Amino acid sequence: MSDKIQVKVDKSHLFTLGEKMYRESIEFIRELVSNAYDADATEVYINVSDNQIVIEDNGSGMNERGLSQFFTIGSEEKKLRNTSTRFGRRKIGQFGIGKFSALAIADQFIVESVRGNYKYSVVFDRSDWNSNNEWELPIKKEAKSPFDHEGTRMILNRLYKKISISETEKYLKQSVPLRAKKFKIFLNNKRITAKTVPGRIIPIKVDTMYGEIRGQIVIAINPRDVSEPGLECQVKQVFIKRSLFGIDKKYHQGTNKITGNVNADFLPLISSRSDFVLDSSEYKLFHQIIYKKLDEVIAEIKKQSETKNLNKITKELQDVMRHIRDALVMNPDFIPQGKAISRLKKEARKKMALASEDFKKEKDDFGDEKNNEEVDKKEQLGEDEKKDKEKEPEEEKKIDVKPLVMKKIRLKKLGISCGIVDLGEDGPEVISQGNMVYVNQNHPLYQKVYKKKDMLMMHLIRLITQEIVLMKKLRITAKEAFDWQAKLIRDAMCV
Repeated sequence: MSDKIQVKVDKSHLFTLGEKMYRESIEFIRELVSNAYDADATEVYINVSDNQIVIEDNGSGMNERGLSQFFTIGSEEKKLRNTSTRFGRRKIGQFGIGKFSALAIADQFIVESVRGNYKYSVVFDRSDWNSNNEWELPIKKEAKSPFDHEGTRMILNRLYKKISISETEKYLKQSVPLRAKKFKIFLNNKRITAKTVPGRIIPIKVDTMYGEIRGQIVIAINPRDVSEPGLECQVKQVFIKRSLFGIDKKYHQGTNKITGNVNADFLPLISSRSDFVLDSSEYKLFHQIIYKKLDEVIAEIKKQSETKNLNKITKELQDVMRHIRDALVMNPDFIPQGKAISRLKKEARKKMALASEDFKKEKDDFGDEKNNEEVDKKEQLGEDEKKDKEKEPEEEKKIDVKPLVMKKIRLKKLGISCGIVDLGEDGPEVISQGNMVYVNQNHPLYQKVYKKKDMLMMHLIRLITQEIVLMKKLRITAKEAFDWQAKLIRDAMCV
């Protein structure tokens, strides 16, 4: 003969369990609305006041058996019969623990349900439940009156906490199937509807070995319409969490326009229903598929953004070059003669070489006394030439970057081209080679003024006129350069 140990559970643990299974005290509303959806309700009315919450639906109602299942924690009923009888809805209720979390904010929970010709009611009172050793709840059954209609009514009395109407509305918008057909929810007589963000809709429909993935990615027209970027991930049309699936680590732009929802009923959830079982094979496949979809979408957004950026830069640079050309026409003395200067430099080198040859010839015509003197002069000349060459700036290595945009200024004695290029964040603001001017669009200052038209124009005029002034002369004082550029900028902004 062996002894037996009786396992006992304190009733108060049900309330603690109900609270810990859910992130927020108002999550019981989601479970009650989910029950109404499962019962083929077409309308659910939620009324919240300071001391009472009432949730009423026009679903199929519950009899004694239904109420017994309702108060059974972890009932298998919805797994065995996972579709509703009238509309064939996939049932979304799950653990059945939410009603206990309701008693974390109220003293009393009443369920009234009408089915067939009878009305059934159960009163779940905190003090009575804790003081009684019994684990049963009495069910009251009576004939329905002409004023009773089929459906269920839940009442929470004597609230501990005040429920925020705005927070309740916000929570309902993301946690219940508002987009389902023939299903309306009203909060204090105001219909709650799913938020719609204007934009391009890209449908998702993928059949996997585990089940179907269905939803939509929305590329918002205005990023400000997206309160929180990411897709609403759902199981049985119930919100679990919002995610960008790590795509925001790959792309720094475009993700702020992404919203939408994706549903996969096969995804396993952790007990609190606040996240998925991330190391499950089902979730890994789901993550891989949605990541690929988002990658394609954001790559397209990037491409469209680059096209828009190119069109904008083209127009801005064209306007800037026109203003600078007009300013140069007004100041012909400032027009650089780049090619002439290069020619003069070459001619100067030739003259120096010829002078050296003359000195060499003169050496033979003079006596020995003058010979040493001429040699000294020649050596000195060679040293001077060497120093001059050392002073000459080395020719810059030609940058091998294809400009995004290239525009030209054409005057009688001038041909200058300006291009917008990528030289990196640490690269110079602007660089010139010959008669080519390259403006770095990756420079932080350019990025700062890019979206402000007037500031961008001023920025480009400043950089381009700076390079034009430096083309004017080989040697120029800082004051001359400053004065000339200031005059060109002023005239360019006024024309």
